[in-house]
Amino acid sequence: MKHGHGDDAYLLNKKIVADFSSNLWYGGLRPELKSHLAGMLDTIGHYPQVAGEQLQQQMEKHLKLGADNILLTDGATQGIYLIAQAFAGATTTVVGPTYPEYADASRLFGHQVRYLSWDKVDHGIHIDSDIFFICNPNNPGGQVYPGEQLQQLVAANRKHIFVVDEAYIQFTRETTSLIPHLHRLPNLLILRSPTKAACFPGLRFGYIAGQKALLDKVRAYQMPWALNQLALAAGSYLITNPAIFEFPLDNLLADAFQLREKLKAIPELKVYPTYTHYFLFETLTGTAAELKSWLVDKYGILIRDASNIEGLSNGFCRVACRGEKDNKLLVTALKKWALQ
Repeated sequence: MKHGHGDDAYLLNKKIVADFSSNLWYGGLRPELKSHLAGMLDTIGHYPQVAGEQLQQQMEKHLKLGADNILLTDGATQGIYLIAQAFAGATTTVVGPTYPEYADASRLFGHQVRYLSWDKVDHGIHIDSDIFFICNPNNPGGQVYPGEQLQQLVAANRKHIFVVDEAYIQFTRETTSLIPHLHRLPNLLILRSPTKAACFPGLRFGYIAGQKALLDKVRAYQMPWALNQLALAAGSYLITNPAIFEFPLDNLLADAFQLREKLKAIPELKVYPTYTHYFLFETLTGTAAELKSWLVDKYGILIRDASNIEGLSNGFCRVACRGEKDNKLLVTALKKWALQ
C-alpha cells in the first residue's frame, strides 16, 4: 500500500488545522531535539555508520540485551519488509484487521498469507504457519493482547516465528513489552517504532529486537547506510535524554475516553472500544472516503479512512485523540455530518 495511510495531507490541496489521521502523540517535535539536530547538520557531509553500530550498541545496553540483538531499520515498516524478504515463500498468518503492510510485504516475497481474526487469538490456539504477525497494541483498532499470555503463545510454538509489532506499546497501560523476555524466546522478533511517542516519524527510525541467531537471518538483507546521520543522531538523543520525551499518558487516555463517549452519543456513528489513544468508528451515513473529504473541505480536519484495511467495510474511520480544542472541533464537525 503506497498510499492510503494516515498523515497524507500532502496529497490534498487544503490547509489542515487538526490532524487526527496518524497515531502520534500530538505534542509535536521537542524543541530540544530540534536544536540538537540543527547542531548536527554538518554530519550530513559524511556517510553515516554502515549499520549504525554505535547507536545499536547504545540501544542494546539501554534495553539490557545482548550483542547483535538489535537491528536498526529505516522505520518499523522497513523491518516488516526485511522479515518478509528473509523468509520468502513462507506460510504467514496475519492477525487482523490490522496494518496492511504485514500482508503486503509477505505477498511481495511470495508468502501464502492467511488471516486470523483478533478475537480468535488465544494462548492455546494451534499455530500452523511459519510466520505469525501480531500488532500489540493493534493498529487500527487499539485492541491489546496480555503480555503474559503472548509469552505463553510464543513459548508453546517454538517451531514458528512470531513477529510482534510493539510500535504503539507506549500508548497503553493494558499490556507489556516482550523485550525483557527475549532471552528465553528464540523464535521471537519484536518491531519497535519509538518515533511515534517522540514525534519525529519523518526521520524514519525503528528497530527489530531478537536473539542473534534469528535476527542475523534478517540482518543479511539489510542494505548499508539504512539510517541517515540525522536519524541516528535523533535515536541517540532519544536514548540519552528520556525525560525530554515523556508525555502524559494517563491524561491522554482519559481524553481519548471522553472523545469516544462524545462520539458514541451521535447515533449515526458506531464507535469501537480501544485500550489506546486511537480508535475506530464507523459512519452509518455515507462512506469513510466521503466523510474524510467532507471534513477536510469544511473544517480542515484530517482523519484516517480505514476502509482499505482487510476486514473493514467502507464506513470505517480511525482517529487519534488530540488536545481539547481539536477534539471539540471534531465532535462539532461530526454532529454536523450526522445532520446532513
